[in-house]
This record gives sequence, C-alpha cells and structure tokens, in this order.
Amino acid sequence: MSDGPGRAVADLASDWGEHTSARSVLVTVFGDSIAPLGGEIWLADVFGLVEPFGFSQRLVRTSMFRLVNEGWLDNERIGRRSRYRLTPFAALEFADADRRIYQRRSPAWDEQWSLVLTGTDLTTGDDRDRLVNHLRWHGFVEIAPGVWALPEPKPDAANELLDRLGLASRPPVAQANFDRLGELVDEGLFRASFDLGETEAVYREFVERFGPLSEADLGGLTPMDALALRTMVVHDLRRARLADPELPAALLPESWVGHRAFALAGEIYRAVTERAWEAVEAITDLRLADADARVAARFAES
Repeated sequence: MSDGPGRAVADLASDWGEHTSARSVLVTVFGDSIAPLGGEIWLADVFGLVEPFGFSQRLVRTSMFRLVNEGWLDNERIGRRSRYRLTPFAALEFADADRRIYQRRSPAWDEQWSLVLTGTDLTTGDDRDRLVNHLRWHGFVEIAPGVWALPEPKPDAANELLDRLGLASRPPVAQANFDRLGELVDEGLFRASFDLGETEAVYREFVERFGPLSEADLGGLTPMDALALRTMVVHDLRRARLADPELPAALLPESWVGHRAFALAGEIYRAVTERAWEAVEAITDLRLADADARVAARFAES
C-alpha cells in the first residue's frame, strides 16, 4: 500500500527500528513467528523477516551470534548456509513467555505468595546474576533485599525455574502470606515495591503508539506490513508484560492502563495475524499448518 494504514505502518516500522535493539527484536521474531512453527530457520530468512525495520545484515548476524552465546540459539553450517534453532532452554522460556504475553489471566487469589530468597551466600557471582534476571523475566519482584516475591502460590514453578538454570547452589523457595494485607495496600507498599509507575508508563506509551491504528482498516495491509505491525505490537507488549508482575486485582490501582493495552494489542493482532502468517510462509520454509496449539490460543476472545 502506498498510503493510508500501509504508509503509517511502514513509517512507524522505519522509525521504530532506529530506536529498538535488533537483538531484542530477534527474540520477539523467534517467539512470535518461529518457535510455534518448529523453532528452526535459515539465517537468510531471518533477514527477510526483519527487513521492514532497516537492520543491516551485519547487525542481524552480530545479534544472532549474541543469542547463540547467551544460550538461546544453536546454529549449524549446511554448505554455505546457516541454520538456527532454539535451544531446549529457549523453547521452555518462550513457552512461558507465550502465556504471559498473549493471555490475560484473572484467577481468584488466596493472598498466598511464592518467595525465592537470594539474600544468602548460597548463590553468588554469575549464578546470582542469571537467577535475578530470570526471576524478573518470570514476574518475581524484589520486595526486600534478597526477597523475591510473586503473588501466586507457585513453588513448583519456582523450583522448575531453578532446575532449568542449573545453578551450582539453590536458594530457598517458600510460600507465605502477609498479615494486614489491606493496610499494606493502602499504605502503598506494593505500588512502591512493584514499581507500577514505571510499568504504567510503558503501557501508556504502548497505547499512544498503537492506539491510532486501532481505528484503521488493517485488513487491507500487505502481508509484509501486517507482519511488521504484528512484530512491533508483540515486541512492545512483551516489554511491558514481562516487566509487569501481573498483580491480582486487589493490588492494582483502579482503571489500570495495562488492561487497555492488552485489549488494544489483541484487537490489532487478530486483525493482522492472518496476513502476517502469509508473509512468514512466503519468506521461510515454515508453514502455519505445522503450528502448535499456542497460535490458536493467542489473544483468544472469551
């Protein structure tokens, strides 16, 4: 498309690519478009998937090399071509991220918390850095020095995460509840501890960026524009959702902007995803027919 929504998406993608990490975008592309279709892709096809963002091939190669070094990807030389696949660790991480990015959960909460205690001598150095980063990734927040909390009773999930990291020593995991929870909420403990102000700002930025497109006729986008828009929406929502501790309603402020951001993302995603998959199939040897169950569950309307 030369004007209308197509031009708006193309201009947005160009500007967005200049201010967004190529490595981070590649993580989104693998999670959104590659992982549910088998998790393997040729390097040349990766170039095609991120072309709208203006990344140079050299930058993409460097970013892919970093993801290999960080344990997210394995690569294999086949003749003069490079084939990349998700590591088992990355496949598990993407499956977890899928749940947090594309599904909004509102379960009843019994005021139980899962705790991981890192303020001990058991975990130090690089192991502690890896642990802290992955606790954040999975929604834990440090509510006191060395005390990481998630407002759900999920000791099994916490222990599975520690198993996955292969730490030399394991920090303790516990379940707990807080006395006088209502008073602590009124006093602002959780708003301060969970830094909702920063998370709220990220959600508001998301709504401001993509809100104008919600009124557009997105069904007429070219497959490539649809893929670019889907990638940007998922990437920026991922940035917000993975920083969002997903507090139960009892701990959230009224009119929480995160609900509006999620609804907007779902609206755009559903409008463009069919055309976006056409672009993925045109560029790669991946086929939507091979997708796992995650694809159908994304932003499913209840």
